[in-house]
Amino acid sequence: MKASDFLYSLQQKGVDRLTRPVLFLGEEEYWMVAGINRIKQLLFQSAEEDFNVVVMETKEVEASLLGTELATAPFFSSRRLIILKGLEELKAAHEETLLAALPHLPPEVFLVLTARNLDQRKKGVKQLKTFVETVYCEPLKSYEAKGWLRQEAKALGLDLAPHELDLLLEAKGTSLFSLKNELEKIKTYCAHGAKPASMAEWHTLLGEAGETNIFAMIDGAIEGKTGVALNLLQRLLAAGEPETKILALLGNEVRRMLFGWFLLQNGRGHEIQKELGCHPYVAEKIRKKAAGLTFTQLRRAHQRILAADYRLKTGQTEPGLELYAVVLDLGSCLTEK
Repeated sequence: MKASDFLYSLQQKGVDRLTRPVLFLGEEEYWMVAGINRIKQLLFQSAEEDFNVVVMETKEVEASLLGTELATAPFFSSRRLIILKGLEELKAAHEETLLAALPHLPPEVFLVLTARNLDQRKKGVKQLKTFVETVYCEPLKSYEAKGWLRQEAKALGLDLAPHELDLLLEAKGTSLFSLKNELEKIKTYCAHGAKPASMAEWHTLLGEAGETNIFAMIDGAIEGKTGVALNLLQRLLAAGEPETKILALLGNEVRRMLFGWFLLQNGRGHEIQKELGCHPYVAEKIRKKAAGLTFTQLRRAHQRILAADYRLKTGQTEPGLELYAVVLDLGSCLTEK
């Protein structure tokens, strides 16, 4: 189930919705945090009951302690919540303990698991998923993020025009935490007067992010400015952007250029904005980039992204190193004839 649908079902059904342990799986941490916070609110009416909330990191907890916590009933309360984070760090001992405990969880103990990615081919993962409800926390596509951004802005009392929403997405990407922070910043700004009226004001308010987004990094790779692209990548990672999310955005941009290239070859360059559902400014950037590339170059770049995606999902490489290698390789893929 998609995270947005899960949150909606919690809103509609409350605690009755929590019939099985929940696994939040994916790269968009916003959904995990929002889901866990909502579950806490439903289970515990008072902050004084927080002593019945246990948060553990998989890579730090001993398997024996994990087993004890899963079997322990609540203290002076009718419910207990256990949150086990970073399930991708699960070792064999943890896996054995967890799989043995899941069928026998006390009815008043609620379990939440989180993981950015799991190797779906592993027997243990397959067994685990039979006991839990999997909630997929995937990064939103541009058009989905725009809809989410519109709703969140409205909830904060902000009346943002479509081109202002596009500017936010262009500057910050689709990271929901980042977008939420920007909306809060704009709300604070608006409390002291009218909302930003000029593009200069918007760029000042958004800060440096416009220089450190995925599009600027790809621009550097396409133009053969590998040093610039790697510097931007380093800043994105330092800002807390997940490696696999950055790779997904890179892949999306390469696919958009490939689609734009096909439209240009068929005399439909004027339809790029309509077909991709993006802002005219973004469509023009894609048109210019695609016009200077060949199908062979774009195909090489796309295959490199797919190879990296496969290696990351199967645990064959370290995410940070793989991403740096991808950026290096994109430079050659998109500049060599």
